[in-house]
Amino acid sequence: MQEPATAFPRLRFGEFEVDLRIAELRRHGEKIKLQQRPFQILAALLERPGEVVTRESIQLKLWPTDTFVDFEHSINTAVNKLREALGDDAETPRFIETLPRYGYRFIAPVERIEAQSSRSRAGLRLVLPHQEMSPEKPPQKRWIVGVIGGALAVLVAAPAVILYFHPFPWHRAAVASSSAWVQITQFADGATQPVFSPDGRMIAFIRGPETFVTPGQIYVKVLPDGNPVRLTHDDELKMAPAFSPDGSRIAYTVTEKKFEWNTWVVPVLGGGEPQEILPNAAALTWTDKQHILFSRIKGSSTYMSLATAQENRTGERDVYLPEGWGMAHRSWLSPDGKLVLISEMNLKGWAPCRVLPFDGSTSGETAGPKGARCTYAGWSPDGKTMYFSADAGDGFHIWRQRFPKGAPEQLTFGLTEEEGIAVSPDGQSLVTSAGFKESTVWVHDARGDRQVSGEGSAMVPGWLWSRTVFSPDGKKLFYLTHRQGNPVSRADELWMADLDSGRSEAVLPGVSVNDFDIAPDGKRVAFTVLDGKGNPHLSVAPLDHHSPPKQVTSFIADRPSFSLAGDLYFRMREDGRNMVYDVGPDEAAPRKMSPEPVGDWGFDSISPRGDMWVASSSFVHVAPGAPPTRNCGICSGQWGPGGKFLYIRFRDIGYIAGGKTIAIALPAGKELPDIPPTGFNSPEDVKGVNVAAEIDMKDKTTFAPGPDPSIYAYVKVIVQRNLFRIPLR
Repeated sequence: MQEPATAFPRLRFGEFEVDLRIAELRRHGEKIKLQQRPFQILAALLERPGEVVTRESIQLKLWPTDTFVDFEHSINTAVNKLREALGDDAETPRFIETLPRYGYRFIAPVERIEAQSSRSRAGLRLVLPHQEMSPEKPPQKRWIVGVIGGALAVLVAAPAVILYFHPFPWHRAAVASSSAWVQITQFADGATQPVFSPDGRMIAFIRGPETFVTPGQIYVKVLPDGNPVRLTHDDELKMAPAFSPDGSRIAYTVTEKKFEWNTWVVPVLGGGEPQEILPNAAALTWTDKQHILFSRIKGSSTYMSLATAQENRTGERDVYLPEGWGMAHRSWLSPDGKLVLISEMNLKGWAPCRVLPFDGSTSGETAGPKGARCTYAGWSPDGKTMYFSADAGDGFHIWRQRFPKGAPEQLTFGLTEEEGIAVSPDGQSLVTSAGFKESTVWVHDARGDRQVSGEGSAMVPGWLWSRTVFSPDGKKLFYLTHRQGNPVSRADELWMADLDSGRSEAVLPGVSVNDFDIAPDGKRVAFTVLDGKGNPHLSVAPLDHHSPPKQVTSFIADRPSFSLAGDLYFRMREDGRNMVYDVGPDEAAPRKMSPEPVGDWGFDSISPRGDMWVASSSFVHVAPGAPPTRNCGICSGQWGPGGKFLYIRFRDIGYIAGGKTIAIALPAGKELPDIPPTGFNSPEDVKGVNVAAEIDMKDKTTFAPGPDPSIYAYVKVIVQRNLFRIPLR
């Protein structure tokens, strides 16, 4: 029997090396992608090489005791993924021997690597959700990837801000060995959105799961070893805490259900209740003792611009107006007051961050890794370095770019994601929220609620809604599992779960599916894939695999939606405009259904008879000249499979979970109930309509209706994040 490997986090077996501290597997020096749970099983086997590790012990190690999961299927899936990464064979194993129905044994010799080379990287120990630690415990040091590297930047040419990049799109920073990250919080759930006090002695943050808008409370902590102190006690959704110039108050944004973003403040030292100080003002920061910088809704639309004013809002002026539809959500003024970094959304979600002049003379240029989703940014105290939380295809990590001349450079790596940037006033460190988010697909039916997806992140398509994901009899569920490493998008693979047996299998193995819909007869699937430029293309495939997938059109097309007759409706790009098209089951050429462009939010899904489609908050009739029917305000509407029920989802602004979904039984021969002229704007407005069910959406994000309201699928997200202080040298 070999000695336990617990005390030696770096191990070698065959052609592989493992660093247990940073959850990294390498083969001949090349890093191998391995998701969280397969790696946890590998670590458990390597801790006891030559010994049997039971399936029961794996279950207890990987899942909390109060988690409802199909453990047998999930363990099998994770072990298969581990074997695939190692090139191992269950029949003739080199590394992992199976003891049927009992457990596994690691059979290869394991070599301990006691001395780290100068190029090795140390890792971060995270507190998992079932390993809750007291927030009162003093912070301990955790070792992780170093964050040291070369010079990078942006060149400014007056009056416009123009970025000149290195010929290579980005670089990895030179990694210093054993660079220390100091853990600041030790929560079992989430600590996000950190910000330093002006003197650097305190850190404020939100204890909540999301890095954008989140349920949770404002906390403050005296550095380095003070206990976190809770300042708010309410159920409001919050974002973007910021200290006042004298450090006595913390401003934060509260999002209201009627699409309002308002600024509140709470005293740092207690003794006062939170108060609203400025309506229609989000992510407020002070530019000096009298002036503020904030985002606001422009007019009556959802368009959000960046503005500055005095604290009482006099002298208000625009700093940045996004082109087209856009929302400038956060901003960071440079130390000299001349430039602003912003993070913004467009119709595709988070866009790259942007740097622009504070005087509003130009819209500036994008900054950070090219094309990456960017949610946070910050400046060094001398204004010579910009920092970003950005996702360039491998999750959110910290990047930097020297100013005024340089290229983006990645500073953090690994299986965790890092979002949020608070640069210390002395410029010696930054604080970020590091951790992970895992989504799982669940089903609700006569047997209650249970998890369907196995290891890794999984989802049903859509942000709040999916299209048809059930077979006609409700016994099969289709969902997407995340495949890492695609530089263009977070690509997914289409899977099907048999809800009776609990077995799952890939429907289109190796195909990166972006969106899909199942035909009403359960025999076909329409799906989109993204090309190398991130553009969607639409195909249809038989689910029995008797023939290969067939592309519907060579044009850019997405949002597939079947009618009850089996016609496929979709949105197609034509001469730079979005139009709705339709193709019958036995037809080759699509036909145009919309005489006018539908816009970026103009088509989501088709009604059962194909008479109307969902367009944002309205139902648009196919018949020319018919006015749209108002659906609701901040909510979404969708028909269930079979067209017998209409589902209305009421949610909280900016947060994808929460709220209620109400199922309305439709009268025979009708596709809509009687809707008030202003639409359904709250669950109370639906009273008096033929309500079949009310579904509490707590902890549920994307929702997928089944054949009737007693069957539905949804996505549940597990988040664990803590704040870490990263030295900058």
